[in-house]
Amino acid sequence: MYKFSGLFALLLVFILSGTVLASGKKPSEERLYVYSDSSVYKTMLGVKHEFKGAFSTKGVARAKALEKLGLIKTEKVEEFNISAPPSSKCGDGYCQGFESILSCPSDCGGDEEDPVLTREYYPSDQYPWGIEMVNGGSGGDNVVVAILDTGIDKSHLDLKYIDCFETLDNSVGMVCDDGNGHGTHVAGTVLAMGGDDGLGIYGVAPQADLMVGKVLYDDGTGWGDDLVVAIYEAVDRGANIISMSLGSVVSTQATQDAVRYANDNDVLVIAASGNYGDNIETINYPAAYKEVVAVGAIDANKNVTSFSIPGSIDDQNDEIISDGEIEFAAPGYNVYSTFLGGRYAYGSGTSMATPHISGLAAKLWQGNGSFTRSYLRDLAVDISDTGYDIYTGYGMPVAPVFTCADNEINCGGVCKVPAC
Repeated sequence: MYKFSGLFALLLVFILSGTVLASGKKPSEERLYVYSDSSVYKTMLGVKHEFKGAFSTKGVARAKALEKLGLIKTEKVEEFNISAPPSSKCGDGYCQGFESILSCPSDCGGDEEDPVLTREYYPSDQYPWGIEMVNGGSGGDNVVVAILDTGIDKSHLDLKYIDCFETLDNSVGMVCDDGNGHGTHVAGTVLAMGGDDGLGIYGVAPQADLMVGKVLYDDGTGWGDDLVVAIYEAVDRGANIISMSLGSVVSTQATQDAVRYANDNDVLVIAASGNYGDNIETINYPAAYKEVVAVGAIDANKNVTSFSIPGSIDDQNDEIISDGEIEFAAPGYNVYSTFLGGRYAYGSGTSMATPHISGLAAKLWQGNGSFTRSYLRDLAVDISDTGYDIYTGYGMPVAPVFTCADNEINCGGVCKVPAC
């Protein structure tokens, strides 16, 4: 992993201690979902976000009082976060979800001096092992992937976006800017396009269009209502695929309603199953909803990683995904991708596995979410127990292989002359 130059690190500290701090850390507060469309209650309680049949509020005491009177129904807004494998720690060489440039510079940036060039950093591998394993590296034309995460490094040469929004309390911050690195890493795996010079890194579907939704603070945590409104927003802005490398142990009606809204509008929703567990039935939300494609993690040898949470066991009907079940597994260990400051970094977790499936969905888009989901299942290669299993679901989807001309070389799904 490349380290940050001293000058760049200093500038970044200055920026983070200025305007971007508005979205740096999740505020310590309580929020409630209120399941009502009444303008009276909205005025009385105050509105944080509005969505179909409900709104969120910080007026917790009044809302609870109204609920005791039987006038409204409320539900506590869940908290979301990006997570890393349990063995991860600062100094292990991998910049994980709970780490940032400021909290762990040894993993996420440092003081190495480098010359300032148009392209200051070059990847050690343009087509990382995960991209090659799923036959990625090309395709995705005219497919819009919304990545709901910590934002992205908008100046990274290998990432281009067509739309950007955020749902946080960040009135003075720079919209969609990533102060964590997680969202930038995820985006690179989905659709990094190698830069205009072709010397950068490539994702699974580099021709896809990126929509950025910043729903998590720079510390990697966030509120459910910020995510819920972002799902609606992404759908209404024209996303074909919504990718979420985040999770919560809590299920709420508001989040499930948002996911169903996406499904009803032919949008494919993909999310990380979660890390840390070896207990059955601990898969995180929103991945645990049957309307969402849940993704587990494997390593370069196609072994299930120790941190990938298994799905639940339902009635053993392998043909139908139920709540709490893993659907696919994908590369999620030592994944190399884009990072802050135009750099590249390694990361592990189901957070890193999810964008491989999101990229494949873009590369293999079949016109709507339902058809694409079925097609991915058709292409899944069994990598664990025979048939469906709780760790890898239907297996790992792999894009069909094509043949390059005699004078060309297949560079991760792209034919090049004379070499990669």
